[in-house]
Amino acid sequence: MTPRLGRIPYLNTEPFFADDEVRANAVVEVPSRMIDLARLGAVDIAPLPVVAAFDHPDLFRPVGGLGIAAAGAARSVLLRSRVPIDQLSGASIGVIDETATSVRLLKVLLQFRFDISRTTFVGLDQPADAILLIGDKALLQRRNLHTHAYEMDLAAEWRAWTGLPFVFASWMAHRDAPSHTCDAALDYFNANLDTNLSDPSAIHRRRPDLGLSAKAVSTYLKTFCYRFDDAAWAGLERFQELDARLTAVERVA
Repeated sequence: MTPRLGRIPYLNTEPFFADDEVRANAVVEVPSRMIDLARLGAVDIAPLPVVAAFDHPDLFRPVGGLGIAAAGAARSVLLRSRVPIDQLSGASIGVIDETATSVRLLKVLLQFRFDISRTTFVGLDQPADAILLIGDKALLQRRNLHTHAYEMDLAAEWRAWTGLPFVFASWMAHRDAPSHTCDAALDYFNANLDTNLSDPSAIHRRRPDLGLSAKAVSTYLKTFCYRFDDAAWAGLERFQELDARLTAVERVA
């Protein structure tokens, strides 16, 4: 059986893929909707937002400790605000509809880092005091200092607060995916990581749509940790604890 792979259409997932039929045949979807595809069995293995495992612990299992983590600023998960971040209590925040994990990280930071509550989350098409962007849109869209003078990189803020990396996504398999297909996918991902991280020029060539220089692509990709170490796992565990605490707070409110 050939596994049905999912692929998030962001630059930071490209190191897992080669320019081949595997990448071409992968099911492409943004993080928030990739969870639904995986949950319904439309993909067997995918780079899922880590909250998928929080919400469906019996449905998914990790594949090889691979994914996307940041030990500092991620540069592509950004809150841009009209007012200082610590003054957002009672504010409305526009959220890109592609996010699953990042919006929950934002809620954790606002609640427990800044003691900010009573925020309202709306779509990006509605008036808001701040906006949350992720992925290539966040990476490429320059901030308008006249309208959004304040910016917070969520991964950098998490690191400053906890001292830990933040894990955004993890390769996970549906519980029904055979072990041998997971092993084959893991071999594929690891081989591509070795090649692409030592020389990301192929990734630069395959993504001319971004308009980034080869140096910019290389610098950005080096921002992330793709193989999780003990610190990344500790960061993930800490986030899960805080996410559960936030859920309990929201139920009481």
